[in-house]
Amino acid sequence: MLIEKKSSRTVLIVFLIVSFILTAGNGLAQSNDKMKITYASFLDFLMDLPIAIEMGYFNDLGLELEALDIASSPTRNGLLPKQDINGAFLPSQTALFYAEKGIHMVMVCGIGNRTFDFAVRSDSPIQNISDFEGKTIASVHNPSNPRLALDYDMDQAGVKANVIATKSAADRLSMLMSGKVDVIMSAPSTEARLGDGIRIVHSCSTSKYLWNSCGWWFKPDYIKAHPEAIEKFVKGLSMAREMIINDPKKAIKVFSKYNKLNDAGFKKPFELPQFDNPPAVYAYGLNKTYVMMKDYKILKTNLDIDHMVNSRFAKVLSQDY
Repeated sequence: MLIEKKSSRTVLIVFLIVSFILTAGNGLAQSNDKMKITYASFLDFLMDLPIAIEMGYFNDLGLELEALDIASSPTRNGLLPKQDINGAFLPSQTALFYAEKGIHMVMVCGIGNRTFDFAVRSDSPIQNISDFEGKTIASVHNPSNPRLALDYDMDQAGVKANVIATKSAADRLSMLMSGKVDVIMSAPSTEARLGDGIRIVHSCSTSKYLWNSCGWWFKPDYIKAHPEAIEKFVKGLSMAREMIINDPKKAIKVFSKYNKLNDAGFKKPFELPQFDNPPAVYAYGLNKTYVMMKDYKILKTNLDIDHMVNSRFAKVLSQDY
């Protein structure tokens, strides 16, 4: 009788221990890292993020991501000082501009590769950047990489033009087709919608530096406190990039659904950005952007560029390319 009681107690103790371990394990598996970022889903070169969200990659990795989708870049960037914002997509020029203002961020992952292109209506007499003289060009607000890239090339060509700031690609397209402007900063969605109605007349010479140096930036304190969250974030982007590379049609469908685009209205194929996978950070391009901003007196103080890049989460390219 005594032996039976001891055996029962032993079984009960073992059962309780196993139950505790399983409960604790489940609790750990369900305890996600948390992250809050800002971005704009309409930017196709950021399509890896909405695709990762739609496909559930971040959830599968245990990252509880709150992504604030804000179309307006001034509004989006204005949230950076808020304590609960951990990171954001930033053009490199914007990140450097804010660093000079005391808002320091660190880049952990780059974005897709593309060029800054400028387009005209198909019936326009403009053929190249030399014909931009005296014309009105619809671009984006400063500080921005497309503006700097265009300014640089116009200076090299000895061209003066009236460059105006616009809010969106839709605004620029409307202004071009109505004849209010002569040239617009183009985008693949614009080209897909209009097809042969517009044509590219200039691709900026410094695109590979000014474009590739943009990316995902996070606050240093958050990176230090939550490196696992950053690793999961970059991994989720990598999973989405793999899908984009291997199944571009599906990627476009997911992106179009997320942005309420009408694929049936496209007159030509939607040209996808080229994503680095594994992800990379273009430190050399960031330094080139910094030098150009100093040359154009956009930055007035010296910045420590080396401390603005973290090499733990993506491959850092420090040489010319």
